[in-house]
Amino acid sequence: MTVPLDMRNDIRSMDADGVPNAEIARRIHASRNAVAKYADMEDMSPAPPLPAERR
Repeated sequence: MTVPLDMRNDIRSMDADGVPNAEIARRIHASRNAVAKYADMEDMSPAPPLPAERR
């Protein structure tokens, strides 16, 4: 399940407030696994592309 950015921000803010993952999942209607995934992420920006190797 792809979680929209605003939902990710909600997850992170509720997690910072100490709301349990199961309660967050109930409030935003997402799976507990998705909540755990995004609550544990420190940086949600996509990984930068790796530079090409030079010969």
